Amino acid sequence: MKKRCLIVDDEITTCFILKVILEEHFVCDIAPNGEKALCCFDKGHLEGSHYSLICLDINMPGMDGLMVLKHIRDAEAALAVPPDLESKVIIISADSTSTTVLNSFFDCGASAYSTKPIDREKLLNELAIQGLI
Repeated sequence: MKKRCLIVDDEITTCFILKVILEEHFVCDIAPNGEKALCCFDKGHLEGSHYSLICLDINMPGMDGLMVLKHIRDAEAALAVPPDLESKVIIISADSTSTTVLNSFFDCGASAYSTKPIDREKLLNELAIQGLI
C-alpha cells in the first residue's frame, strides 16, 4: 500500500506539479491553505492513516506554513507519536532567506527545505534521504 502525502499550497499549479511528481510513490491529497491542511492532518490521525510526507508552502493567506508546521509538531507530541512515525515535512517555498530557513528547522521542526521552482530530481533525492522512497 502506498504511503500518504499532503500537499499544502495556495498555488494550484504548484499542487499539480507536486502531485505529478509524487503520485508514483504516494496517495496525494491537496489542501489549498493552512486551515484545511490541519483538518486533513487531524482526520488522517483519527482514521489511523497519517501522512508520511507533507509538502508545505510558507506564504499562504491566513495561517502560514510555519504556523501549520508548529501545530502539526504540537499535535504529534500531544498524540505521543514516536519520532520515527512523525510526518516528514518538506517546506517548499520561494522564500530562501536564511532566517526563514533556520526558523523552519529550529523553531518549527521541518525535515527538509526546498526552494521553488520545484526541481523534480532534487525533490526525489530529498525523499530518498528522508527514507520515504
